Parts: sequence; structure tokens; C-alpha cells
Amino acid sequence: MSPPALAPVRPPRPVTVTIAFWLQLALVLILLGLAGLAVAEAVHFDGQITRAAQLVPDADPAEVTGERRGNIAMTLVIGVPAVLLAMWLVATAGPVRRGLNTARILVFVASGTQLLVCFAQCCSGGFLVPLLTSVPTEVDPTTIDSEDEWPESEFFEALYSAADPFGDLFIPVAGLSVLLVLTLSAAVVLLLALPPANRWFVPGTAPSKPPPAPAAMGWPSAYPLVLPWQGTPGFLPSGQQVPPGYLICPDPAAHLTPSASTTPPGGPESTLSPVPPGDAPEPPR
Repeated sequence: MSPPALAPVRPPRPVTVTIAFWLQLALVLILLGLAGLAVAEAVHFDGQITRAAQLVPDADPAEVTGERRGNIAMTLVIGVPAVLLAMWLVATAGPVRRGLNTARILVFVASGTQLLVCFAQCCSGGFLVPLLTSVPTEVDPTTIDSEDEWPESEFFEALYSAADPFGDLFIPVAGLSVLLVLTLSAAVVLLLALPPANRWFVPGTAPSKPPPAPAAMGWPSAYPLVLPWQGTPGFLPSGQQVPPGYLICPDPAAHLTPSASTTPPGGPESTLSPVPPGDAPEPPR
């Protein structure tokens, strides 16, 4: 019977995991800031729509409604994924710092989902804007000028011709935030996937090598078990190794009887010794 295997010992938390933890929290703050920026831009742009509708009293209600719907749709496309990803990363930040491997896997999944969401946002942003802002209104052919151009709407002209510093600043800030989010996500994944972090999250994946010992008595050197009482009379000789599968008692002296460890009463001469063959007594007849 072999002794029970000991549980793998977790090494100290590496610096890479600590750095990944703080980067993950910074990523949460950026995502929440991006969502707040999207909401602020939606409120600001809705005010711009109201101002343009007041400047053009006879504006087509379908045009005004289309602009408001497009504003809400773009806010949801940017804000909802940002908030969901921020909540995901907040929920896994603490377990990652404590060394829970499941939380690390969830961080990897969140980073992959982030790439898909950014790709979907770019695609949906390009397709939703013309669909939601277009107004299926009939145009009188007599209103078309000689150059075959569609007449401009007074509402759109009033909405987009006015100076809008906040709206002009939103696009570059949002783009920089998305780029920073992707960069930090890649850094967190890389730090959590490095070998020191992997050994900390999954102890026992890289077992330590046993100390080298010379092979003796024909046993393989992969079992360098050397007993502390080797070389003592009555025990294993010095340098002999124990074969695998044998259970070694930690205190073999407890199994010795007093008569076996002391000198016999008759002295050393009274100990039995082999009798020469010529002096053996003749058996009785």
C-alpha cells in the first residue's frame, strides 16, 4: 500500500495576476464612462432635434420621429453592451484575485465577447443609421430642380447645419475609449495566460522535480526514497532505496522487543552459533 498523495501546494500569487486585477478594474471604469458618454450624447442630441423642430414648425413629423428613433437605437447599441461587460468584469475581478480558475475562464470569454460586440457595433452602426433616419415620404416630381437633385429638408438642414461642439467631440472620444478597452482587454488576457499565472490558478500543472539520488539495489532512480535510519544495524544498509508501493513505518524502533535489542543473559558466548558438521551429535536409535 502506497502513502496517500498530498494536495498540490499553491505558489504565492504572481505579480502578473495583481496587475491584471487592477487593469480589469480600470477596464470597468472605462466601460461605464463610455456608457455614460453615450447617454449624455443621446440627451444632448434629443435637445438638438427639439430645437430644429421648433425652428421649422412645418417639419414633417416622420422626419422628427425617425431622428429620435435613430438616436435611441445608437445609444442602446453602445451603452447596453458596455454596461453588461462592465458588470461581468466586476463580478469576476474578486475571484480572479483569489485564484479561482473559473473566474479566469469567464474573463477570457468576456474578452472574446468584447471583440464580437465591437465588430457588431461597427456593422450595426453603419446599417442602422441610414435605415432609421430615412423617411419613406413621397416627393412631388415637380419639386425636383433642373439638376435632378432631391430637395433638401428644412428640418435636416436646421438640425445638422448648426454648430455642435459636444456632438463633434463625442465621436473621437468614443472611438478612443473603444480602442483603449480593446487594448486593456488584450493585456488582461495575456497576463492571466502567462505560465506563472497558470501555475497559480491550476496548482500541480508543473510538478517540482524530485531531488537527484543515485540508483541502488536495481531500483529506478525515479523513486529516490532514502530513510533517515539507513546504516543502523538491523535496518536497511546505507544507500539502499525502498521500492515503490511499500509503506514505510516512520518509527520502526517501536516494533522491536526488549529481548531483541539487548544482550542475552548468558552473555555474548551464549548466543547460538552454527555447529560444525563433524561434531554434530548422533541421533538416538
